[in-house]
Amino acid sequence: MESILSYIKLPNSSKLLDIGCSTGDLTAHISNKLGITQIFGVDIDKEALSKAKAKGIITYLVDVSRERLPFADSFFEVCIMLNVIEHLENPDHALREAYRVLKNGGVLILTTPNSASWYNRVLFLLGKPILGIDLSAEWGYTYPLGIKQVVSGHRRLYTLDSLKGLLSFHGFKIGKSKGYSQVFSKTLIKGPIHLIHALDRLFAKKATIAAQLLIMCSK
Repeated sequence: MESILSYIKLPNSSKLLDIGCSTGDLTAHISNKLGITQIFGVDIDKEALSKAKAKGIITYLVDVSRERLPFADSFFEVCIMLNVIEHLENPDHALREAYRVLKNGGVLILTTPNSASWYNRVLFLLGKPILGIDLSAEWGYTYPLGIKQVVSGHRRLYTLDSLKGLLSFHGFKIGKSKGYSQVFSKTLIKGPIHLIHALDRLFAKKATIAAQLLIMCSK
């Protein structure tokens, strides 16, 4: 994330919108790195929004799969969607709205799990369900090495290529992209977690097989 942010040069008094801001922890961190003081966030979780508001973020309760964002056209210099798009019932509506509220030349930063990650490729070859999509609203599969699937609410799966295609379809100009590693919890993995982390950091150097994807694009 830090290397991507270094490419963004913004004028004074720029405004940032976090679509799916949750409690605002990452919102505040990124805004600080970019030198932005006018920070807005939208989410469907009232409790999370109250915590974001306590951090100085101007918050709105919005379902971005259905509702119009409460902002004028061309209002923001930066929009971020951090591990949000995979949860959305209607990502097309959310991306159209993000495009609408961005100024010409404005930047969208988006992250999501990579369905074509190195470990999903291995799981597929073994005939196991890939990580990143719910099999049930209540039950999670247990994989080799004691890896447990948790119910995540993920509705969508993306690869680097398909995500670029979707963003281009909605008018965005694709810029920098990179992969980064997944944080595996010890409560979910009973096996050699240090080995898994080491492999994940190694494969993160190639975006197409990294655990997570980050794309920066512009209007």
